[in-house]
Amino acid sequence: MTFTDALISAGYVLDEDNFDEGCYVKSDADGFVHIYQKGEDLNDWNYVKMTEDFDVISEVTFDPDSNFIV
Repeated sequence: MTFTDALISAGYVLDEDNFDEGCYVKSDADGFVHIYQKGEDLNDWNYVKMTEDFDVISEVTFDPDSNFIV
């Protein structure tokens, strides 16, 4: 299973209408928005947790194949 497949199976949806290209988005029961987006480097992904007003709470860049945080 690819990382993208895992995101989709976890309830994330590709939402390029409301977010940047390649953004997989999911809102949780507490109203937080979680976004995963493919990074500029080959295996990098960016994760962002935001409030429903789009205030960033946390952000991290990582490689899902190596568990390496950039």
